[in-house]
Amino acid sequence: MMTIKEFSTKTGIPKSTLRYYEEKNLLQSVRDQESNYRMYSADQVSLAKLIASLRTANIPIREIQLYLKADEAVQKQMKQTWIRTIKKNQRQLAISLRYLESNQGEEAIYIFEKPPEKVIWFKAEAPVGQFTQAFIFRRKQLIQHNITIKNTYLRYLSGNRKSVHADIGFGVPGNADASPIPEAFTENMEKCLCIGLSFNGELFRIEAAYRKLILYCMTHNWTPTGSILEWNRGGRLDSTDIIIPVKH
Repeated sequence: MMTIKEFSTKTGIPKSTLRYYEEKNLLQSVRDQESNYRMYSADQVSLAKLIASLRTANIPIREIQLYLKADEAVQKQMKQTWIRTIKKNQRQLAISLRYLESNQGEEAIYIFEKPPEKVIWFKAEAPVGQFTQAFIFRRKQLIQHNITIKNTYLRYLSGNRKSVHADIGFGVPGNADASPIPEAFTENMEKCLCIGLSFNGELFRIEAAYRKLILYCMTHNWTPTGSILEWNRGGRLDSTDIIIPVKH
């Protein structure tokens, strides 16, 4: 048997941490009858190192408790779940680091993971920055059919400054039914990583913001995976973000 000091030296785990493991019912000691010191056996060394390794991997105490009580099959499943979670976190950290390294002095540009969304689209034509009336008209149509609007989108297709063809879209609940509206078509937008740029100027000047976002992606090797969108959160038309789906 080893004292807590000897066990700490053997495992490399601080005495305070060993006491914490005991408090959380992860690693139990026995008390010496004469000295009342905590005592550990040699076969607890590997268990202590396992617990310390799992904690280093940020596995929650509660999950470690369940792991230690589980049979071999369940332990294997739990490990696979932890591996998937850690790999996902690694990817997210890599993306965050790359964004921070590449975003010096570009506070207006941001990165985020956009959740999946159902979007009802309509074809529209107008000069650059003058699609407000089309949005208002289509919004009224959707409201008449009791469809709640969560976000609005604009996706340029072709044209010039005088006449632009575009899709205008409305983010709606997943159960929304656009079939009664003949001109409408529906798209289920998947979850995606996006680079965004906040735009607060006059809409007819928005082309410069498009160029800035595209240049940023090209300079820092973000590969677009979809079309650039003008995105109005909450369905409002007075505050626009330009976003583009990307991969790293």
